[in-house]
Amino acid sequence: MTRASRFPRLGDFSERVQEVNASSPPGDLRELGRFRLAQANLLLDSLCAALTPESRAAGERCLKRVQDLLLDAYLMLALADQASRDDQALLKALQGPEGTGLPATERCRALPLAGWQLRHRDDVADGMAAAELSLALSAAASPWTALAEGRARKRGDRARSAFELGFLMHLYQRLMHAGAA
Repeated sequence: MTRASRFPRLGDFSERVQEVNASSPPGDLRELGRFRLAQANLLLDSLCAALTPESRAAGERCLKRVQDLLLDAYLMLALADQASRDDQALLKALQGPEGTGLPATERCRALPLAGWQLRHRDDVADGMAAAELSLALSAAASPWTALAEGRARKRGDRARSAFELGFLMHLYQRLMHAGAA
């Protein structure tokens, strides 16, 4: 594992990183966390440059802002980790032989799969993954384009329906998560 040669700078990030919220995909949450840490680093540099006896009050305000940013970064990274664990549990449930649907999460009820849906678990998982990717800030395509393109790649009515089901199930989960937050 290699380490970054320098701490990230604010210019390394897209302006869209500040649009991230608690219901954003884990990768976007991690990116916002990294952005907040870069902001904190910049504030610390400013603080070091500003600390003189005459500017002590400004230094104290800057320190408070650094504490707020570090806490926000910690929370975003913790949310990303939790979302990642939830995603892994959902994928494991779909891929396992005993999986008959998506288990309940803290913010969403269980979503059952039966019959042909269960037989097309892989297509359901593909739809879920496509939905997640399409919601990322760095996504190349809109969710409706990702749905149409993913659906077109599936052969057979049941496979297409299972892909659509997975896509919509994941959007539903994200809506429930956002509504409960």
